[in-house]
Amino acid sequence: MKKIFKGVSLEDCLKSASYELNKPKEQLKYKVLKQKKSFFKKKTVIEVLIDDDEKDMAPLKSYENNGTIKVVKGKVIVKDPAADGKPAVICRSKHMSISVDGAEVEKKCEVFSNSSIEVTFHKDEPRRELNMHVSYDKMKAYAEVKYIPENKYALKDMEESQKASLKTEILESVSPAKYTVEEIKEELSNNKVVYGIIEENLKKAVEISERVLVAQGKEPVNGKDDLIEVKFKTFADLEEDVGGNVDFKSIGAVNAVEKGDVIAVRHVGTKGENGYDVYGKIKKCKNGKQLKLKAGTGCLLKDENTVEAAVSGKPSVNGNTFYVHQVHEINGDVDLSTGNVKYIGDIVVHGDVKEGMEVECGNDLVIDREVERATITALGDVAVVGSVVASKICGGGENVTKLHALEHLKKFNENLTKLIEVVKEIKSYDLLGRDKSDGEIIKVLLENKFKVLLRLGINVIADLNTQNEEDGEDEIVRYIRTKLMGIGPISIKNYLELNELIDEISDKIKYFEDTLALPVNVSLSYCQDSNIQSSGNVIITGKGEYVSTITANDSIEFAREGSVARGGILKSQREIKCKVVGSMAGVSTKLQVGSKGHIWADIAYHNTVFKVGNREMVLDSPSKSVHAYLKDGLIVVDKFVL
Repeated sequence: MKKIFKGVSLEDCLKSASYELNKPKEQLKYKVLKQKKSFFKKKTVIEVLIDDDEKDMAPLKSYENNGTIKVVKGKVIVKDPAADGKPAVICRSKHMSISVDGAEVEKKCEVFSNSSIEVTFHKDEPRRELNMHVSYDKMKAYAEVKYIPENKYALKDMEESQKASLKTEILESVSPAKYTVEEIKEELSNNKVVYGIIEENLKKAVEISERVLVAQGKEPVNGKDDLIEVKFKTFADLEEDVGGNVDFKSIGAVNAVEKGDVIAVRHVGTKGENGYDVYGKIKKCKNGKQLKLKAGTGCLLKDENTVEAAVSGKPSVNGNTFYVHQVHEINGDVDLSTGNVKYIGDIVVHGDVKEGMEVECGNDLVIDREVERATITALGDVAVVGSVVASKICGGGENVTKLHALEHLKKFNENLTKLIEVVKEIKSYDLLGRDKSDGEIIKVLLENKFKVLLRLGINVIADLNTQNEEDGEDEIVRYIRTKLMGIGPISIKNYLELNELIDEISDKIKYFEDTLALPVNVSLSYCQDSNIQSSGNVIITGKGEYVSTITANDSIEFAREGSVARGGILKSQREIKCKVVGSMAGVSTKLQVGSKGHIWADIAYHNTVFKVGNREMVLDSPSKSVHAYLKDGLIVVDKFVL
């Protein structure tokens, strides 16, 4: 038979086993099962073997014969054990020190009736604590007061037991003197808290033992910016329903003003007010931004805060400058009865533009209904509320042609630079023989490797002839015709002469870029078999486009959910945002952006062509959430296959 004994040490386990089994420790047969020693706890477990003739033996001592200890009216009374009993044990307690026969009890001690037991109560001096806390942003300071009283103790009566831990009871509690408001103020001053002291909270802090806000800084108040109130609707004032959908058709609304009408008012802002943290350090504010009203064509300044119309017409704004353009309204269709329309200001057509008609506008153009087989040109924004069929629309006027010319000139210069590098390499290694002149080498390359340069040259000639405002032939056009076309290259004695052409083209590019006007927007509901061009953005507000060519220098966006781009070519520099591209039948639709551009489509069907910069990719399966862009020179098309 085996029995388990536990204790803090092996000696403790053996002592318990010896007592219970009535057998000296030296005669015990045991095995240590577990012995754990840590910084906070010690534990030992042993297994003791019991012979069959020993298992029915009575314990060495019985509980009834043990000594006892009790407390009556503050007096410790000890009863001695019988011959076979254990003596009473007194244990260390809180708030007191216990001495037995002159020796202090550290944990526990056996006592007898003749033991001298002395109890000394700990004496606590009454004390108080005041702690200050400042928030991380230095805008709040807190005080926390603690009062610790002096307690006077006495022994608490206890019932008789063999082992006892004496307990105390408080006879009297003496609290320390409370802090005064002046003392808390002095402590705040010592902690350099000088601003925003809350007097009424100081009184509260001295009474309760919890954290109380006693000082609070002042946040800086930023000034308000000047506000310019525009008294007419602008392109940015597109109507929006409760669902957040934008009504792009509202761009067609024209708010004409009369002479003398106020079209803009400046509301003067305010200066800011500095703040302070609890240390009294200034927290600087931001003063409101000041704006200055400017009067452009058709406007005048009534005073420094008011712009009014000098003529009747359509108001517009560019930055802080306001304009009024006289509006030419056509209350009906543009057809043979009206003839072609050409006007230097704004034009509003309250009807259709019929087949074969032309409208040329010097500023913004609004057409309330349809455009069919017509030509529309405007230097400003174009808004067509209805559909555009088999027509040409150009928003931005000469800006569009300048942008096309810029594109062709830049590509021409890139290829011309490559041509010079190839000629240099051929001459360095005599790849065509030493008897070949520079002009002959250039002619061979233009007829074989650089055919694209001649095609670009033709485009450049066409662009510059359109843009040429002076009498006579443009120098670049003359050079391309005489030096690069036909047998012209033979006349080039040194290939480095081509650098002169590169310099001329670079100057022309800079001139075009410097003379570009602000980009404009072309907005229409639907287009089919049409050519749409804009120096800024093209916005399709209705059901989409079908087999059309849409070119924008900035972006192309299909605004309505489910809007379709089916067939044709969509080209922009910055981005194209489509809803549905192509069809289940695989109609080829090409989307093209610049090298830094992005293409998005909610749904794109197979046979859709994505072109970013010079990289191109054809979609092979219907997909959703499509995003095409360049990464490390390679085209990336993120998508989820339907």
